[in-house]
Amino acid sequence: MGNNKVIKLLLSGIVILFLAIFAWWAIEGSTRQWYHSETVGQQIETVMQFCSGILSLLIILTLFRWQDSARPIRLAWLISFVGIAALSALVWGPPMPLVSLGFAVVSFLIAWGILLMIRKVEKLN
Repeated sequence: MGNNKVIKLLLSGIVILFLAIFAWWAIEGSTRQWYHSETVGQQIETVMQFCSGILSLLIILTLFRWQDSARPIRLAWLISFVGIAALSALVWGPPMPLVSLGFAVVSFLIAWGILLMIRKVEKLN
């Protein structure tokens, strides 16, 4: 097995594992959280969280199928991933704009790293 094949399998495994775990947490968490959502902001964040979980599963599928749809799905996931992190600090508990900004930056870096790993896997084909 060549070096590129090992790297591709390792990166694919990391990406799929992260996205599958995140999808589970997001979907399961949003369904539990929905009944505690009292404000419009909390409801928006909860729906975004659910959508982010579904988009995570769709990203996994675009690694194998539907490559034509990969770019818009990944962009929507990036936006929802950053959005739920930023909104959570604003709508749950007392609003904390600086914490929200910090969450947004960190989540953007994580999402960007995942998307870079996906591109690396695709280039190794």
